[in-house]
Amino acid sequence: MLRDPIAAARVCLVAIGLLALLPGCEKPTPARELRAAMAEIERPNVVLIVVDMLRADRTTPYGCEIDTTPELQRWAERGVLFERARAQSSWTKVSMASLFTSLWPRSHGVRASTDGLGEGARTLADVLSEAGYRTYGVQSNGWLDQSFGFQQGFDRYVFPQGNKQDANLGKASHWPHAERIYQEAERLLDAHSAGEPFFLYLHFMDVHEYAAPPEFRIHRGGIEATYLAAIRWVDSVVARVRQKLERDGLSDSTVMIFASDHGEAFGENRRHGHAFNVHTPVLHVPLVIRTPFPIEPLRVPTQVRNIDIAPTVLELIGVPIPGEFEGESLLPLIEADAPVPDRTVFADLGEPILTDAIEQVSVNDGAWSMARNLDPEGREFLFEWELDPMEDANLIDLEPAQAERLRAVLDAHLAVEAREGTHVEDVSIDPGIAAALRAVGYLQ
Repeated sequence: MLRDPIAAARVCLVAIGLLALLPGCEKPTPARELRAAMAEIERPNVVLIVVDMLRADRTTPYGCEIDTTPELQRWAERGVLFERARAQSSWTKVSMASLFTSLWPRSHGVRASTDGLGEGARTLADVLSEAGYRTYGVQSNGWLDQSFGFQQGFDRYVFPQGNKQDANLGKASHWPHAERIYQEAERLLDAHSAGEPFFLYLHFMDVHEYAAPPEFRIHRGGIEATYLAAIRWVDSVVARVRQKLERDGLSDSTVMIFASDHGEAFGENRRHGHAFNVHTPVLHVPLVIRTPFPIEPLRVPTQVRNIDIAPTVLELIGVPIPGEFEGESLLPLIEADAPVPDRTVFADLGEPILTDAIEQVSVNDGAWSMARNLDPEGREFLFEWELDPMEDANLIDLEPAQAERLRAVLDAHLAVEAREGTHVEDVSIDPGIAAALRAVGYLQ
């Protein structure tokens, strides 16, 4: 035992210095220095993971009492989490068109079951390909089939075949499950030429299908317990993706983004499911960025949008942001020393794909939200976020001033016309894809 306090202090300092040299013990970078630290990495890789139909509050870092996403929690403990991220639709096709193009649904015009992205739409994959990146996509949602144009900009865009049925799942699976997504991602990474930067987009459908092997049943109960089990399963596969990058020596040069295209309602607004409306329960989604190096963990309370993901990725890796993007980079929020105003969010359901749904649009300024049915009746809904975060109490007749203010904002947005060439109509749907979509309740 050292009795000399000065000698003891010296020993402690040496020990701290040695610990700092050990793997995983590097000092976290302050969030405000993220831009400068990223600039030290030459052409970082990008991995974008989208978990279909995942609402934020059913994940661990967003307050779920059940530990559904330990991997995502690890990301949040050494990266950036956005507490109030919102999707641009509760239907995958419209939402992902916005995420990829950084355009509002009214601007890209993809709104119907037979609509697709046009050649005039400039996607994140397009921009990264032009910047010299190899671009790979592995996805399992029929609405994102390449016949709808979502393969634009990708060198390889894979919809895995086979192994859709797995007796271990306890139910039929209409789409390729998480294991198949991982297998294809692993194959693409193994075949990738070392030294070239890459963009890898993975889209998981298991949460959408409430599908998971029995060992992931972490909670007893009904349908929602099955939903949580699926989340836990996909989270474990996301961990394997990160571990694969680490084994290949790529994790310290790769930005990873975790997102979702929309959420799911469990009784809110007297609804169960999604693609019925564009209220908060089906729009509030997780958004977490895992940088190539640990940063001081940051939770950003400012409201943001999925259309902000593409410009954020580009600014993080030093690629110019196209002028036509309507989203804004999130880096200023990460670097801010003071609270930043919420970003206004528009959402659009598109033409209904379910028999009892009504076409609807909404606007949310961070404090108040207004939704409007686009049918002859034109019913409107007004909600105050702080008092009613799940949007159950319609205040349209009680708050006329707020209603009039947001009505003007929504009217101006609805007057926007789709940009030329960003979408195509009357796309022929692959018969196999159409059959699978009908099997899960769409195209009835």
